[in-house]
Amino acid sequence: MSSFTIGGLSTGIDYNDLISKLMEVKRQPVKILENKITAYNDKMSSYSDLSSKLSSLKSAADKLKYSYSFYVNTATVSDENVLDATASGTASVGNYSIEVTTLASEEKEAHNGTGLTSTSDPVNSSGSDKVFEYTYAGTQRTLAVADGTTLDGLKNLINNDASNPGVTATTVNDGTNYRLIITGNDTGSTKTITIDAGTTLDGNNSTVNFTAATFTQNKTAANADFKVDNLQISRSTNSVSDVINGLSINLKKSLSSATVAVAADSDSIKEQINDFVTAYNDVMSFLKTNTAYDTSSGESGILSGEGTARNIQNRIRDIVSSSVSGLSGSVSMLAEMGITTDYKTGNLLINSSTLDAKLGSNLDDIAELFKDSSQGIAKQIYDYIDDLTSTVDGAITLRKDGLSDIIRNINNTIRNMEFRLDKTENDMVRQFTALEKLVGNYNSIGNYLSNFSTQA
Repeated sequence: MSSFTIGGLSTGIDYNDLISKLMEVKRQPVKILENKITAYNDKMSSYSDLSSKLSSLKSAADKLKYSYSFYVNTATVSDENVLDATASGTASVGNYSIEVTTLASEEKEAHNGTGLTSTSDPVNSSGSDKVFEYTYAGTQRTLAVADGTTLDGLKNLINNDASNPGVTATTVNDGTNYRLIITGNDTGSTKTITIDAGTTLDGNNSTVNFTAATFTQNKTAANADFKVDNLQISRSTNSVSDVINGLSINLKKSLSSATVAVAADSDSIKEQINDFVTAYNDVMSFLKTNTAYDTSSGESGILSGEGTARNIQNRIRDIVSSSVSGLSGSVSMLAEMGITTDYKTGNLLINSSTLDAKLGSNLDDIAELFKDSSQGIAKQIYDYIDDLTSTVDGAITLRKDGLSDIIRNINNTIRNMEFRLDKTENDMVRQFTALEKLVGNYNSIGNYLSNFSTQA
């Protein structure tokens, strides 16, 4: 825009206002293009919002498309003092009798503490390095114990060893002496600790005796031994998840027994289905609002006329409303389990009592309807949205890229138009300035002639 101004003293015309109004008229095509950019940006923003809602629907479908996540089971233990149990979706419904014989345990080796009344008492005052050697779970460690090392220093030497095979050393005051305790970090019969013959802290030459004879095994490394439905089992830990498929057990009390009852949690499964329906309705309501066109008012949604949005709407509706063929069960479409489409809104409606009844009598058939590996509703929805929202070649990504290209082209057009408009405005300024000067000259001549005739 020109920065020049024209006075208008000669003609009495406000040229600046006149030029401003003329340029406003000439800039109408630019404003039309700017409004188009706003509309295209709104479309891009709307597609981003749609992607977010589709992502929520995809997550809800993900929980329904596999057995381990569709099925939700509960595990009830008859005596929680004996064991705890949790069931995943892959656990088989039923009762399991578990009898615990022994619990898995770690090993503890306790030094007698003879001659140690403080953790700062030296264990090596021989004037040279000594050795403390032990083996844990088949791995031997030979530690050099420097002259002047204290009991606390020996503890730290064991704990801070970069190649520590899995033990923890502590010191305990038994009321008379301070004792070194070495504990295995893991349970199981193979996790034994031995103090080995290479130990030269032997009580001679101003050392404290830390040979095997001075240690007592306070706790023995052992496996957990238990029975499941009278089948003998042994495991190295008390947390067991590889005996009963889908069932994790934590053994807590030996010489005891308990029963674990695994049952389907219909309420949790129903909640997952409700979440899927809610996410679906959120997507479809968004698309209905933003693709709508009101013939009476002429108003249209942001995505009205967008083929990409309309295709998404139609495809998702088709997946959910269609019958799934080739299933082995008696449920082949959502309507048969109490989920129907409201013809006015296009949203899904749940008949809670019908769904409850079907979950109680046809749970596996409902699971197959959602999770069938080729035609399951949840599987189809998940795969479709996954393709749709791909950041490489998804339909939404491609459409947003196309809108970006359109906006970029329009901006280039506006820049060219603004260049020409600036030139037009500068031309107007020059022309009206010349006119103002011409009129001023004529006024001067007129004034001269008027004064000349008066004097004559």
